[in-house]
Amino acid sequence: MEKNSKLIKDVFAVQRFRNILFYELRFLDGVGLFGLYFFFGSINFTLSIIGLNISSIELAIILITTAAILFSPYILYVLIIEKKIGWIIFFFSMTIFPLVFIHIFFREALFYDALILIPLLLFYFYCYLIKFEVDKWLADFSWHQERLQQKKETEDRIKSEMIL
Repeated sequence: MEKNSKLIKDVFAVQRFRNILFYELRFLDGVGLFGLYFFFGSINFTLSIIGLNISSIELAIILITTAAILFSPYILYVLIIEKKIGWIIFFFSMTIFPLVFIHIFFREALFYDALILIPLLLFYFYCYLIKFEVDKWLADFSWHQERLQQKKETEDRIKSEMIL
């Protein structure tokens, strides 16, 4: 089997990565947010019983931020396995660098809480962009596998015709 450096190395990890991206982005669409509004209401009710007062918006931001923090190492893991250096650099330039910049230069600003959401929005925009790229990686891999299968069938057919 010939090796192509542009093809994905671990198809199962990339497929799992694509599935996680799909569900994470579904989590943020309108239907997911509408359903989460009622979920947050029940959580807020439970938290208010034990004495914690957190608004639905604060709870949503906490959950969305937690998902981003937990998913980031997996993103980097898959990108490192696949040796997608450009996407790794793009990840840092869209999420980590803006977060550090805002924290260093604006941590004393009155609007710091609003600014700190910008890297979170950029993170989910990055996930949206890379989802399409991962689909292309998987399509290229499938096409290459199909081409190898056709090539093998053609060679087998030629061999069987030579024997006759």
